Amino acid sequence: MFGSYTSDQIVIYDSRYAGVVYEVIDTASPEFQEQRDKGDISVEMAKQKYEQLLSTMPWDSPQSMTREQRRLYSLYKHIPGLTEEAMKNASNRVLTHRGLANTFKAAIIRAGAYIDAMKQILAEHNLPEDLVYLTLIESKFNPYALSYMGAAGVWQFMPRTGKHYNLTINGLIDERRDPVLSTRAAALLLDHNYKLLKSWPLAVTAYNHGVKGVRNAIESLNSEDIADIVENYDGPRFEFASRNFYAEFLAAREVATRYKEYFKDIEVSRPQTVEAMKLSDHIAAQTLEQYFEIPIDTIREMNPALDDSVFIGKNFIPKEYPLNVPAHRKEEFEHRYKTIPAELKYDYVLPQIKYRVRRGQTLSNIARSHNCSVKEFMRLNGIVNPRRIRVGQWLNIPGQYLQIGGETPDEDETASVTDIQVRNDGEMPDEPVSVEIRTNVSAETGTNHRVRKGQTLGRIARLYNTSPKAIIKLNSIKNPQHIRAGQMLRIPEG
Repeated sequence: MFGSYTSDQIVIYDSRYAGVVYEVIDTASPEFQEQRDKGDISVEMAKQKYEQLLSTMPWDSPQSMTREQRRLYSLYKHIPGLTEEAMKNASNRVLTHRGLANTFKAAIIRAGAYIDAMKQILAEHNLPEDLVYLTLIESKFNPYALSYMGAAGVWQFMPRTGKHYNLTINGLIDERRDPVLSTRAAALLLDHNYKLLKSWPLAVTAYNHGVKGVRNAIESLNSEDIADIVENYDGPRFEFASRNFYAEFLAAREVATRYKEYFKDIEVSRPQTVEAMKLSDHIAAQTLEQYFEIPIDTIREMNPALDDSVFIGKNFIPKEYPLNVPAHRKEEFEHRYKTIPAELKYDYVLPQIKYRVRRGQTLSNIARSHNCSVKEFMRLNGIVNPRRIRVGQWLNIPGQYLQIGGETPDEDETASVTDIQVRNDGEMPDEPVSVEIRTNVSAETGTNHRVRKGQTLGRIARLYNTSPKAIIKLNSIKNPQHIRAGQMLRIPEG
């Protein structure tokens, strides 16, 4: 499937005994296309043909079989220990699958950029390096792969599991998408599986089916033999994917380690050599593109954990983020970073605004009212099905950033931002409170001011000829967005 059949080919086979292939349909052939256009043939019709042949097969009387049935019967004769019941149920196991050779070839090419570093991580944990080829089964080595269940990255971690194994997952960063960082998490998980199950075939199967599921199989059969489990275990959820997971891993390893024999004219990606430089500010990717003189697509390629919104100008790269840069240019980039003007760097980032879903609202009209796309809402809130939001549910809404530093802006440069105040009862108000932030003047001692409803830090600062930053400093305000009506502020002398 991985090395022989392309996406133009449909393989019809036995889902329990994947080596039993009834037919391979070449959907790109003129003959198939002509018959399909006439309505004489389709993949579904071919599948039904084999279901009919197998359901009427006289398994106990080969001499009574038709020529085509004898051909199918011969496909099973080489299988050791095949029971009569298994043969008679063959009609219920007819499956079709599109070939993956060209997809697999592309995956091997992509993997070249990271696979050496990933093998090194596995070796550091005293794990077999070949476990890296699980990523070819899990995601076709696509860092941006996202399953309908919410699993992401080359190792297909669910959010809860990823966080358990120390991966950062939030609205701006998803380290499941970083092949190197997620391999560190996968190494911990695989090591955990092996220590509990004492067998690599079982530990690999548990990567798909879970340790508890594999233990149930062992207890059910009183056997730790993977072949016995694959052949005879019929427990809940132990279906095609779990049953064939270890066999697929072996097949993937075979093709990946001998890829030049399976694919002609293949050249894998060169190993990516990067080093991390920690950013001291929130900063736009477009700013780094300009001052580092490096394409933004290259920054994105080296930093797959960063959300797409960072690279289209809707969010900044977070402060303290360890940004991957070409190793041979790290020192140069650190020097270039110091030359970036202060007004392009940001000290504070607003928390994401929260919105509570009301009766009758849909995700699309909520997104429209906040000038955002449904896709942005789904990504930020981890929503898989946009129709499944409920009344009272809190949704994150993309926030904005506050510039602190550099020269004090002119009046028309004052930034208008939004913020949410939390009431004493812990409830969130329906409407956000507006806060205006300006930058910086030194603060000394001064007078007091009680905040009135509707006042902003910007307006208060202008009343006393000072700046919001000076008020923030004098009052030791940790979060400059959280001021409330009735709060007493000390005002520095202007």
